[in-house]
Amino acid sequence: MVYGVDDRVPSGVLLGMGLQHAALAMVFAIYAAIFSQSIGLSPAQAAAYVSGTVLVMGLSTIIQAIPWRFGAGLTMVTIPGSGRMTIQIAIAMHYGLAAVMGATIVAGLLTILVARVIPRLRPIFPPEVIGVVLIMMGLSLVTGGVSRSVGISASIHDLSFTASAIALATIAVMVGLAIWGSAALRRVAMLAGILIGTALAAATGSLSAGAILEMDVFALPVLGFHLPWPEFHPAPILIMVVSQFMTMMDQMGSAMTLDRMTDAKWRRADMGLISRALTGLGLSTFLFGATGTLSGGSSSAHIGLVHASGVAAWRVGLVAGIALAVASFFPPLAGLLVVIPTPVVGGILIYAAAYMISSGIEMIMSRLMTGRRSFTVGLAIVMGAAVMLVPELGRSAPVWLQGIAQSGLTVGALTAILLNAIFRIGIKRERRYRLPEAHEGRQAAERIELCGREWALRADTVARAGHAVGEALEALREAGVTGPITLRTSFDEFNLVTTLAYTGKALRIGQEQVSVTDALLEDSDDDIDATMRRVSAALIRRLADEVRGAQRGPMAEVTLVFHH
Repeated sequence: MVYGVDDRVPSGVLLGMGLQHAALAMVFAIYAAIFSQSIGLSPAQAAAYVSGTVLVMGLSTIIQAIPWRFGAGLTMVTIPGSGRMTIQIAIAMHYGLAAVMGATIVAGLLTILVARVIPRLRPIFPPEVIGVVLIMMGLSLVTGGVSRSVGISASIHDLSFTASAIALATIAVMVGLAIWGSAALRRVAMLAGILIGTALAAATGSLSAGAILEMDVFALPVLGFHLPWPEFHPAPILIMVVSQFMTMMDQMGSAMTLDRMTDAKWRRADMGLISRALTGLGLSTFLFGATGTLSGGSSSAHIGLVHASGVAAWRVGLVAGIALAVASFFPPLAGLLVVIPTPVVGGILIYAAAYMISSGIEMIMSRLMTGRRSFTVGLAIVMGAAVMLVPELGRSAPVWLQGIAQSGLTVGALTAILLNAIFRIGIKRERRYRLPEAHEGRQAAERIELCGREWALRADTVARAGHAVGEALEALREAGVTGPITLRTSFDEFNLVTTLAYTGKALRIGQEQVSVTDALLEDSDDDIDATMRRVSAALIRRLADEVRGAQRGPMAEVTLVFHH
């Protein structure tokens, strides 16, 4: 990252990146226009409806950008979703807009409740589950990205050479600048791709902006059409709640991707961050429901923009949200952004899909692979991909289950969660070994490595633990400890704990917090053995996150804790 989450960004970069995010978000406001036309709104009402959707998109983006308890504090730009659009159209056609509003409000409140318990569910979301979610998110973007890139739609079945050339140029510019460009060029990689693609579309006659001239210069969003009072019907609420769980899964994946992308010392999912991201999603969904506008969630395409630009500062998200809110009062301004050609949008989605898939693979491989993890990942991706490749599977499911069964992302994620829970059966999270006095350091390291493979620990954690335990064993023998030493290891998804139990008095290894350099250079009258013991203690303190000693009757213990 050129600029991290909390970095202060130069005003020019801040404004430029914020407007890029806003411009990209406006492209997806087309779903609101489609929804308004589908429920029979007049052109004037449709314009007000789209502006209202853009206003809530801006407010929702601001909620997520601000680092507070109700948002993630990240650049998570909110856009309406095509999947949510089809669901809301169906509900509106059968029950009316009031039922859509009521069901969306309930879904938002439920999301806020779920966010409160998410931090307690970390064992359910180890890296393999998170990685599957990211891969499935990337795969879910492939269909929309490729179809837009080659000019295929429900009414057009032939590939378009012009659309393909525009999409290819867009991707080439973004990837080229992201890989070979300077820091300044990386920040405008996606904007450059959009401009080049739009210029090609204009040159080939694929760009149409005539409708902008017919728009009012200024209009109040939402107020252009009469909003009914929300109505609460069981069936629409059930349907909306099911679809909201899909949105929550997507939101969690987006938050974890940005967290992994922006934290060089990332080790595990920050469940507190995910909780705040879901709380922000719940508030946003409630606002969408209260205004009757088309709801959605965070955009994967904007994660691609963060990656391409290297700018992850939360203030960029704040500027993007403000820009969207302002644009909602000026229909022609919004119209300029909506006319970005479809092949350009397709190229952006392909770029985002590639990044999401590679991030998922990287996250899965962040821990040692085991047979259990391999089958969790493989079977989950197969199940999710099967729904995408064979859509008849989802359509043949019961009506009440189709909202889940037709989503490859949801099927893959739920399969990964279920298999992770099942494959935990039979894993003993504590091991006890009586170390032989000959080569006990090597034996301890091998035992810890075996546990690391079985429990799918991070390789660096296993290496640290092996070295630290070896040093601790040497320190104990140097201090006069005789007889057998027992090694206990345990793991609870948060910490790897190793305990050395022996007969004798407890030693406070490294209690004085001396550094290795100080121990070696200290000018004292201690003999060389005492100095080396201090060096060993300092190394143990450096390798382990916590070191504790305890006396239990005739037995003593040295416990080393390694955060995972």
